[in-house]
Amino acid sequence: MTREQVESAVASGVPFTLRMADGKEYRVPHPDYISLPPKSACVIVYDDVGHFTVLPLLTMTGLQSKTVESGKKGK
Repeated sequence: MTREQVESAVASGVPFTLRMADGKEYRVPHPDYISLPPKSACVIVYDDVGHFTVLPLLTMTGLQSKTVESGKKGK
């Protein structure tokens, strides 16, 4: 993954999940849950209770956006 790909996902405002080389996944439900430090090769992802994980870009293998399920629109 590149920094630009992650920045684009954050800017879209759509929830997404980062996939790592070790098989772990990190949910980013809102742009407030991720930080991209300037000139850094890592991102910081926060969870619902305030803990954070520093993730190196080199170990990211994918990014999946979360789409709204058709039966749940407007609910």
